[in-house]
Amino acid sequence: MQIAKSEFKKGLLAAVEGYIADEETYDDNAQLQIDPETGKATIVDSEGIDGLDYYDVMDLVKMDPDSPGFWKPDIEAVDSVVDEYFK
Repeated sequence: MQIAKSEFKKGLLAAVEGYIADEETYDDNAQLQIDPETGKATIVDSEGIDGLDYYDVMDLVKMDPDSPGFWKPDIEAVDSVVDEYFK
């Protein structure tokens, strides 16, 4: 991968936070799409491009206990994805 671990994590968090901000624009199968060569992460409505990795975005968010009804990134889940690429 051509990206530092900290930058990769920052990109994942930005994608997840972007999803949270605009979740209504995505369908029920929203996926975090990662290009394993570049580390670029984006949110897409469904998986489908060979050679790219996909994670269900709902596995990367959790309810904010301080604001019921609102999502926030699940840092432990994001860290788990980061660890898959930086072992």
